[in-house]
This record gives sequence, structure tokens and C-alpha cells, in this order.
Amino acid sequence: MTQIYLKAPPVDPQILIRQQQLQIGWLRLKALLPTIMITVGASLLISVGYPIAAYELKTGRQVQRARILSPVSESVLAEGKGLLNPSVGERPIEPQVLAQGPAENMAMDYSQLNTWFNFSRPQSILSPSTITHYTVSIPKLRIKEALVTIGGDDLDKSLIHYGGTANPGEAGSPVIFGHSILPQFYSPNSYRAIFSLLPNLKAGDEILVNFDGITYKYAIYDYYEVLPDEIDILEQHYNRKDLTLVTCVPPGTYWRRGIVKARLVEI
Repeated sequence: MTQIYLKAPPVDPQILIRQQQLQIGWLRLKALLPTIMITVGASLLISVGYPIAAYELKTGRQVQRARILSPVSESVLAEGKGLLNPSVGERPIEPQVLAQGPAENMAMDYSQLNTWFNFSRPQSILSPSTITHYTVSIPKLRIKEALVTIGGDDLDKSLIHYGGTANPGEAGSPVIFGHSILPQFYSPNSYRAIFSLLPNLKAGDEILVNFDGITYKYAIYDYYEVLPDEIDILEQHYNRKDLTLVTCVPPGTYWRRGIVKARLVEI
């Protein structure tokens, strides 16, 4: 039986070297892959956690409002402020709270204003004004003519003026709610991020409100924080003309509410 042996053609040494280099490189990459994944994960955690931790250490501890202790029960105080309905008729009923902390076991959609508090009374309009929208500008935050909806609920589409609070320029205080996210994703043109830098405002910074063709200038005089069940931020004091801006803090969380207070200085 005749056997034929074929000699393999010569292999280019450069090709062999290149194949060996690729194989060595892949093995090194596989060895480094866990380290790379850990580094990327840690970087993401730091990018999320650092702004929150920095806010808590720098701002949060300084501006949290202390709870007021009183010998009078909270229900009596709330009823006196008009936040509770007293019992009706001979058989007592549970008083209706204007707002309270949201239920913990519910998945909350914070793009809807009615999830910021458990509102048991619907928003209302103080006057028969036909104005349903106006604009707010905050030069320091590059916010220009942001749309405000009176009595609205969808914070993805506009800022929300809580219906039942004063109109701009009137005695009392319009209360305006807006979204916040992590500061690194701030955009003055996105209503999901528009109030992310609200805590950066300082006393004296301006807020311009254009309502019914009139521009009102407010100057900031205070910033503080409250818990989600502290609804006295909706109270109206008719001996002055203020403006109240509300967002969630620390930015990117829903733990507390940051409150900016401003006062009318010019029309």
C-alpha cells in the first residue's frame, strides 16, 4: 500500500507571534475583568452617593427645621390652623387631614404631586381668575420661563402651583412644587430635573415670575428643610407677599422637602 505524506506549508513567524500576543492579551483581560467590573461599580456608587453624602454633611444638617414641642396635641393645633375637619354630628368621625406622609407600602410615582403627600382635600382655586398657567425664571440656575400650572398634578410636564395658595403678587404665598434629581444630571430645560440645584440658592438671589402679563421680582431670604408630613408649608400669611418653592432633598432622593422662601421686592 502506498502512503503519501504532504508537508505542511511554512507558517509566517509574524502570524504566529501575532496569534500568541492575542492569546496572551485575552488571558490578561480575563484576569483583569473582575477588577475592572469592581472599579466601574464603585465609580457608579461614588457618583451617586457622593452628592447625597456631601449635601447631608454640608447643607442638610444646617437647615433641617427642629420639631416644635407643644403641650397642646397636634390634632388640636392642626384644627386651629384649618388643616383638620372637626367631628361632625353626634357620632365622632376621624378628622380629615389635608396631607400626611405617604403610605410606606405603596410604590410611589413622584412625578405626580398627589404622591408627595396624602392629600385628602383636592386643590382649589382661591379666586375666579381665568389664569391657569404662568412662568418662573431663576437666573442663577439658568431657568428661563419655566411653565407653572395652577392646580396641576403632573410634574413631568411643568412646575405645579398648589391650588388654593395665593397667586403671584397677592398677599400670602404661592407654593410651587418641582422635581429634583442627582445634581450631575441637572438640566434647566427638563421638568424632571429643574429644581435639582434649588439648595444652591442664597439670600438675595432673584426669582422672576410672569403672571398675567406682569413680572414680579422676588428676593430669596431663607432656605430650610421639613419632613414630608410637615404640611404647614402650605399655610398662608396675609401680612406679607412671599413665594415658596418646594422640592425633594437631598437631590436624587425623596427623604425630605427643601423649602426656598422669597419675598416680593419689585413689580
